[in-house]
Amino acid sequence: MPAKKKETTNRQGQSFEEAMAELEETVRKLDEGDVPLEESLAAFEKGVALVRLLHGRLDAVQEKIDELTRGADGSLSTKSFEGEDDG
Repeated sequence: MPAKKKETTNRQGQSFEEAMAELEETVRKLDEGDVPLEESLAAFEKGVALVRLLHGRLDAVQEKIDELTRGADGSLSTKSFEGEDDG
């Protein structure tokens, strides 16, 4: 198990874009279907770990955005971007 923990630790240092590229490569490998069962399972586990990592990072970004857009009364407000068409 130590190798798995080390691999997870290494992923924590990846940028979002690097982790996304690794996930895309893992999915491509699985889609090809020419991978032995054991290797497919390992790739699937790697993909799940990457999805969880990316989801966690997106959640953290959403929390930061919510914090930055919170009004003085604590409520969240939404604003349209300039040039955004409402209709």
